[in-house]
Amino acid sequence: MLVLGVPMLGIFVIFGVTFLSMLGRIENPRPNYSEFRDAINILESRMNWAETHDGLRIYITGILTNKTSVAWQSLEFDCRFFDGAGRLVDAGNGRGGMTVGPNDTTAFRVSIIPTVPTNSYATFRCSVSAARNAKSWL
Repeated sequence: MLVLGVPMLGIFVIFGVTFLSMLGRIENPRPNYSEFRDAINILESRMNWAETHDGLRIYITGILTNKTSVAWQSLEFDCRFFDGAGRLVDAGNGRGGMTVGPNDTTAFRVSIIPTVPTNSYATFRCSVSAARNAKSWL
């Protein structure tokens, strides 16, 4: 049992690790966005309030630019909101379903659910915190 079982288990482990590694490369091929921090810049943005059927929402809309030769998709935005004194009062992450091409600009919109009264929001800062390589199969 040990003569056959241990080598077979070793082979299954090696195949499993190889398969998961290949799946990771298919899901998010190189280069990764972490290698291009600050490659996508928001050129202009604006905070808009809207009443929806699910309640009050903050929409951050704007224009962003990709300064790399790589197309990025599934952008994740880090949005921070400040009061009149510059203190952080709220924060949220939003996803944009768009793809921004190499050395291109595109419009975006992110929806955030507010957690404090509307008069607490004086200013905001928004940046792209993550993105996926557009060559991803998934």
